[in-house]
Amino acid sequence: MSSNPPEANLVHFIQLRGSSTVMKVMQRIGLKYMDENPNIRLPLLGGGTAMGYKSALDGTADIGMASGQIPQNIQLWASKHKLAIDEVSIATDGIAAIVNPANPINDLSLEQLHDIFTGSVTNWNALGKFSGAINVVSHDPQLGTYEPWKRQVAGKDHITLKAKVVNGLDSLMQAVSSDPLAIGYVGTTFLGKGKVKALAIDGFLPTYTNIKQQHYPIRNQLQLLAKSSAHNEVHNFIAYCLDPNKGQMMIKEMGLVPAAGE
Repeated sequence: MSSNPPEANLVHFIQLRGSSTVMKVMQRIGLKYMDENPNIRLPLLGGGTAMGYKSALDGTADIGMASGQIPQNIQLWASKHKLAIDEVSIATDGIAAIVNPANPINDLSLEQLHDIFTGSVTNWNALGKFSGAINVVSHDPQLGTYEPWKRQVAGKDHITLKAKVVNGLDSLMQAVSSDPLAIGYVGTTFLGKGKVKALAIDGFLPTYTNIKQQHYPIRNQLQLLAKSSAHNEVHNFIAYCLDPNKGQMMIKEMGLVPAAGE
């Protein structure tokens, strides 16, 4: 008969929900963590950064996943109900401007990117090399990548109303890979997923070194969200994600800049 106390054999579920960008990281770390901790299960659900914040705040997830700042409407709702969570940065990602490989343009300035995404420049001939109406493809505002892109590229201006808004990374990659006149944006971990080309911005490609050294200008914090009062298994998993020899090492292997440094 086993001498272990009954609770030692219990299976603990840690529900994660939110950003698809962070979910990709959690899939990698989570598999390793469950191998090392057979009594832990880590079910993952998407839904976007807004859902990550809401789920962590209302308790429908143990850990929220976010790749952008908290949406204002959820922040107001949380304040009204006196709800709070801890935001833990696990990595820095770059957000790449992507075009179809048939597009001859390889480099844009941040100012040119602003003018494209706010609708001031609407034809590729304004940027040289070839002509055609620019087809802007943007994420749904509820998805985390939208907020840091809008903040760092459009600034106080709005993303053009003529943009094709898609709900999901697969749809965005498909829209750009099938249209020589399209331009969109994705986190760098998704660059190998479709036939698209990442542009250099102000002379810098979104490589690991350029993001780490802050030469590439469009960057994003990937975060885990949890209540301070969460059970120990939640805090243990977050600590694992922050361990330089465990989660942070896997994050670096994925091409992301670890939050814990090197």
